Amino acid sequence: MKEHISHHPKTEFSCIEIFRLEELSAGEFDYYQRFDFHLLLWNTQTDGNITFSIDFIDFTAAGSQAVVIYPYQNVRIDLTQRKGYLFLIHNDVFFWINQKIGSDYLNGFFINQLVPLNGKNAITMKTLVDLLLEEYHNDNRALMIESFMFSILFHVSTIFDESPSIREYLDYPVFGKLMSLIETHFITQKGAAFYVKNLNISAKKLNQICESITNKKIKYLIQDRIILEIRKELYLGKKTVKEIAYDLGFTEPSYLTRFTKKHTGLTPKEFPKQ
Repeated sequence: MKEHISHHPKTEFSCIEIFRLEELSAGEFDYYQRFDFHLLLWNTQTDGNITFSIDFIDFTAAGSQAVVIYPYQNVRIDLTQRKGYLFLIHNDVFFWINQKIGSDYLNGFFINQLVPLNGKNAITMKTLVDLLLEEYHNDNRALMIESFMFSILFHVSTIFDESPSIREYLDYPVFGKLMSLIETHFITQKGAAFYVKNLNISAKKLNQICESITNKKIKYLIQDRIILEIRKELYLGKKTVKEIAYDLGFTEPSYLTRFTKKHTGLTPKEFPKQ
């Protein structure tokens, strides 16, 4: 096991790696990091919280909870006196696992939702993780490790999919398709009409679905995705504001500045650097 995640080659590592949160170096996640693989974060402290941020949104895992973090998301974690695990999962392995499971949670339809692991569910999770760690530190057989990871992700996704709150979202497959369309087309299609047409649904119904799940209408979900991309590019620091504006379809850099000021209250230069 490597001591520092940040020392990992971004594209070259074992298919699955495991870190205990308490063994990670202090300050390891004090600043936002992005990875091109999937992460599974599990806070094991039943009587303690863990705070973290994903794509500039703050979360608190109160007690034993797990969350899947998707490739290229910005991640920052407060590791101060925290106990739990961070799993690094190669995308090919993650996709192979979800092909078998077919979970809307793992597909990202309910992105970054916390999954509670209490009582019997927590015991099962700990048993699976212990088996994975035993294999990881000793024989280290890839197929066995992947099989245990399959069981862990199946366990987490099943708990989420069977949660009573999910049953309230009868239209969540439509929402999932919408989010996939936004991810693919948000640069060229910034209006709701394109998504309404592709989903073959009325604008009123689509907004009802979005509001039932996110409390936001579709136009705000599109705007959120554009803002997120701007923040990512500014954080990476490889492009000027002018380049970002043109790449995102703004005809003038000043339009991008007005856009961010209107929707966040900040100009691009005022966005936090971490």
